[in-house]
Amino acid sequence: MNRLLKSALYLSLVCIPFVAQAQFKMPSLLGGGNKLSGAQDQLVAQYTAADKDVLDANGKMDDAIGLKDQAAQARAELAALNSGSTQGNLSDADKAISDNQAVTDEAFKNPPEMDAKAKATFTEGLESLGKGVIKYVAMRSSVTSFANSLTSVSPIMLPKLQTGSYIVKAFPPNSKNLFTSLNHAIVFAKAHDITIPSDATVALGSM
Repeated sequence: MNRLLKSALYLSLVCIPFVAQAQFKMPSLLGGGNKLSGAQDQLVAQYTAADKDVLDANGKMDDAIGLKDQAAQARAELAALNSGSTQGNLSDADKAISDNQAVTDEAFKNPPEMDAKAKATFTEGLESLGKGVIKYVAMRSSVTSFANSLTSVSPIMLPKLQTGSYIVKAFPPNSKNLFTSLNHAIVFAKAHDITIPSDATVALGSM
């Protein structure tokens, strides 16, 4: 009987550290997931704000150079972002921004005659574009941090982090495209005696 009691006592003492460790790790895992969800919310808010500025810029500059259909599309995507920032909304907005760049670059080669009002509208668009680019630059560290966190997150959490994962993948090419758009818009403005706002100049230097 004594031998049996000793064996039971030994097993209970051996198991205590493992039980304690398991009890400690479970809350840690859940806490880490909640923290990452919060980081995703912040990242989505930053990305959405930047895209809104860019879409606003596209609408104004498109109007200024006579691209009415493109301007309407930009405003429609802006309205969609105002109603919610889902992965689908962000993806649609990014596609609209990318498509707009191709059309605008072509229009810059043979623009219509621009009066003072059109030039002022283009300047407003440049200002919004500059603000959007500055916001993109400001979120670089957030994107990098979130991307690093994804490499060690539990697979159980991944379905809840799809929007953040999308941003991590979309951020590099979108940043490059925005820099190109801003650069082309500034070159066009200089060639047509259009005022270049300080936000656009600062943004160009920050990329």
